[in-house]
Amino acid sequence: MVASDRRRGAAAQQEVWPMPSEVSKVFEKLPTLFQKGSVKKARTYYFSLDDDEKWTVSLTPDGCDVAKGRPDGDADCFFKASKQMFLDVWSGKYTPSAKDFLMGSIKSNNPMLLKEFISAFKK
Repeated sequence: MVASDRRRGAAAQQEVWPMPSEVSKVFEKLPTLFQKGSVKKARTYYFSLDDDEKWTVSLTPDGCDVAKGRPDGDADCFFKASKQMFLDVWSGKYTPSAKDFLMGSIKSNNPMLLKEFISAFKK
C-alpha cells in the first residue's frame, strides 16, 4: 500500500459515524422505559447538557416522544446542567438538593416537574 492509499484509508475511517454518547443512549431508550399513565397531563421537557447535547422529551399519559434539539415552543420544564450531572441524577447515583439549584450546577424553571419526569420511567 502506498502512502496516499493509507491517507485515504485513514480519511475513510474518520468519516465513520461516531459512537452514540452515553447521554444519547439514555434519551433514545426513554420511550421503552416510559410507564403509561404515570403523568396526568401532557408536558414538554427540554434538556441542555453542556454545549453539545440538546434534547426535547414530550410526555403524555399514553406515551413518550424524544427529539434531538430544542422544542418548537416553550417547554414546561427545562434542565440545564453538565452531561455528567444528568447521568448521575438519571442513574440514581446523585440526588440533587436545593444547593445544586442555588449554586447553579443545575438550572431549572420547575424542579418539581423534574421529579415527575424521573418517576415516569422504569429503570
